[in-house]
Amino acid sequence: MPSPSKLDRFVTEWEISSLLTRERYYRDTAQWQKLRACFHPDAASTSIKITWFNGDVNGFVAGSEKMAGGGSTSTHSICPVEIHVHGDKALSESTGSIMARFQHGGASYDCTSYARFVSRLQRVDGDWKMLTLEAIYERDTIQPSFPGVPSAPPLDIKTGRESYKCLGWLLSQKGFNVDQGLPGTDLPKSVQSFMEEHSQWLRQ
Repeated sequence: MPSPSKLDRFVTEWEISSLLTRERYYRDTAQWQKLRACFHPDAASTSIKITWFNGDVNGFVAGSEKMAGGGSTSTHSICPVEIHVHGDKALSESTGSIMARFQHGGASYDCTSYARFVSRLQRVDGDWKMLTLEAIYERDTIQPSFPGVPSAPPLDIKTGRESYKCLGWLLSQKGFNVDQGLPGTDLPKSVQSFMEEHSQWLRQ
């Protein structure tokens, strides 16, 4: 396989970075058809595994729409950092965050979760499409939204993983079952095995 030129690599990385950014934007702005179009057309080839969902893209889009309709909204940031390309396959690593505002005890609070988003991608008929969406969870916080509110809300957060304890608590309060076995920096071996699995897929 001939090595791609610098221009070819730049274009590929730009296309993938744009796709990853738009996917998060479409979810946050409830553009469900555009969100679905970011992923492989064959749902059986896709997999999304995050705190509140584990399944294919069709289920993810439907679940996201239901979540938004029930009043559970969040905003995501994503900054693609590393994009590894092998032929028509690619693996992306991005930094990012998940932000959600909620009410508790008559006060408004913001939950922010910091993570690294990891996705497998495939070129389909000349266009890059996402196959997977997963995250390595790093840490999270809950802070008052406005001055004058007690800095520490009276929350009973005694269980859950250190890397996504606040986010997990918030989701559980909204009725979601939170996966406690996801890769996170509180369990370094989980991150190592997670990345090794994706690297092996890329080289195959």
